[in-house]
Amino acid sequence: MITNPILAEKDRVQMALAERAGYDVHKYSELIHQIVLDMQAQYGLKLNYVVRKDGIFQPLTQPAAGQAE
Repeated sequence: MITNPILAEKDRVQMALAERAGYDVHKYSELIHQIVLDMQAQYGLKLNYVVRKDGIFQPLTQPAAGQAE
């Protein structure tokens, strides 16, 4: 496998997050989502998600904590 310092760091962080979530994909997703919301609030970013409901992608309308839409 081809590797470099950036990929090695990505793998290290993913493994740490997986361990923190107890290797539960739902908890892992919730953890990542919370990290994204925190970064949005901290850095003033606005990231758009879509939610797939019944096979149809729909925008997520929930703003980050402390951030107006």
